[in-house]
Amino acid sequence: MDPKAAASGVRGVVPTRPTGSGGPREHHGSGRRRGVPRPAPAGPHLRAVPPLPEPAPATTALWWARLLRRGPGPVEHSLVAVHSDRFADGTPVDMTAVDARGRRPAGWQVDVRFRAADGRVLRIEVAGSLAALCPPMWFAEVHHASTALPSTSLLAFRGAAFPPGALVGPHELAAAGVHAADRIAEVRWWTRSGLVDTVTVAPVYRRRGVARTLVTAAEGLRSLRGWAPLRSDGRLTDAGAGWLAGAPAAWRPRLAERTAVLAPEDTDEGPTGVTRLLR
Repeated sequence: MDPKAAASGVRGVVPTRPTGSGGPREHHGSGRRRGVPRPAPAGPHLRAVPPLPEPAPATTALWWARLLRRGPGPVEHSLVAVHSDRFADGTPVDMTAVDARGRRPAGWQVDVRFRAADGRVLRIEVAGSLAALCPPMWFAEVHHASTALPSTSLLAFRGAAFPPGALVGPHELAAAGVHAADRIAEVRWWTRSGLVDTVTVAPVYRRRGVARTLVTAAEGLRSLRGWAPLRSDGRLTDAGAGWLAGAPAAWRPRLAERTAVLAPEDTDEGPTGVTRLLR
């Protein structure tokens, strides 16, 4: 380039390296006219999409993993229900030799976390695949002694009295100023047989996965307590039969064929009614 031209700021013709077939090519300044917009690069318009959900396992097996949770406080364990064909249905698997570091086996359904020293339940968490639309809830465990056969209820509540997933007893419930009537859902079953007597859900919370989440949490709790698996006996309301028709695959081995049609029992006092499932 002419030094004078360079000093004056004039952009000249710059010779480039020769190519195979012709002489030197010339590069005029920036290669495009001023004021002419650069054309957009050609290419497909891509859109982000969520990943496809993992296919549900074909098995109905539900096995139980015991995991170790180390932290700054007392040692904690998790009892986790896993829906997969890795082990036979009902198999207890001790995995406490290694710290789980927050991980769970693929196909987990419910995680009941408790203190290793005294077994106190700290939190119950249900997998998002089962509780996707369910609002955050905490639970109360209540034992009934009004009949000759012992029964247990797991009540679900909303609100800030306790953190989501917490499990409390009647005394803690009363101390927090919360009444059993404030529950949004309840599952009650006969403790020795596991036969579910009633699943109730407040009308405003129906069709949001509350019943499925609550029954799954109850199944985890009863396993930790060493009680019989939850099951139905075939006496159902129409709503209950419809609800169980869409139940998770792991429930199906314990769901009896419908043998009796029960009348619906909706009342203002009770939220819904697997003997009276689902009121």
